[in-house]
Amino acid sequence: MRELIRQLVPGIKTLTAGTKTTGHIPVAGTPIEMPFTLICGATDGKDILITGGVHGGEYPCIETALQLAKELDPQEVAGTVLIIHPVNTAAFLARMQYYGPYDGKNLNRVFPGKATGTVSERIAYVVHQLQKEAAFFIDLHGGDIHESLVPFVIYSNLGSTDLAEQSRQASALLGFPYVVGSVSENGSIGGAASCGTPGFLAELGQCGRWNQDEVEQYKAAVKNVLRSLAVIPGQAQIHEVEYLEKMLVATAMHEGCWYPEVKLEDKVTRGQKLGEIRDFFGTQLSDYHAESDGIVLYLVTSLAITSNDPLCAIGVQSTK
Repeated sequence: MRELIRQLVPGIKTLTAGTKTTGHIPVAGTPIEMPFTLICGATDGKDILITGGVHGGEYPCIETALQLAKELDPQEVAGTVLIIHPVNTAAFLARMQYYGPYDGKNLNRVFPGKATGTVSERIAYVVHQLQKEAAFFIDLHGGDIHESLVPFVIYSNLGSTDLAEQSRQASALLGFPYVVGSVSENGSIGGAASCGTPGFLAELGQCGRWNQDEVEQYKAAVKNVLRSLAVIPGQAQIHEVEYLEKMLVATAMHEGCWYPEVKLEDKVTRGQKLGEIRDFFGTQLSDYHAESDGIVLYLVTSLAITSNDPLCAIGVQSTK
């Protein structure tokens, strides 16, 4: 990973053991520069990639990444930890939810990206090159501007069974209540799994706000995973979590006003109404029902909704 950073960041100083380096990773062909901290451990170990702010409006994860970058001591680190904080700087500064201001694309739907694509695709491409070099990938998300959620973790079931199991076990070490599998190919963890890198996407936070208590919880969770990977000293704590087979997302068919009829962590049954979209005269345009029995993991809280936006996610328990 150190060699790739030397290639990506012109003029970077020598990256020696026991040092911490900060700078910006330029995304070729775009005005984007991703702020990073590279912690070169005093001893050999794994290369870890941590990203925060793939979505610009998810503040708890961005602040967590910033504070982790400050707090991790290279003298206590084995291996290399690269933290990008935030990834999607343009979306962060524009206070945008989901999408990027240059191309209107959701960065977490364009992995593994394209070297000569749109701005979002080029950002994803650079991150994917770093994923290829990493032994483990941690993508921090949570609580976009219009989104309420219960803390949960997503891992990829793409790739080998051993790879998925490594990701699943590490996901549980965060101590978040729910761990759910995914087969998405165009998200960050799908991109990592496609090149053989285990990892997970974590979610913690509410509605475009952040507070220090959440950040402390997030940092402690990430550090527990780093202990399990022998990157920082200490014994990893084992947590009890509920494993879910998959997540089903209800998607808006119309623009208008969204009226949910469920709450976070409600246990819903197949066919149960989740909510409806009405027009600006209060006339119902469409209603949405649970595709399966499950648990409400996240819920869009904004009155405003546009076509193809997610509305509600149901975590489905395993039938095995």
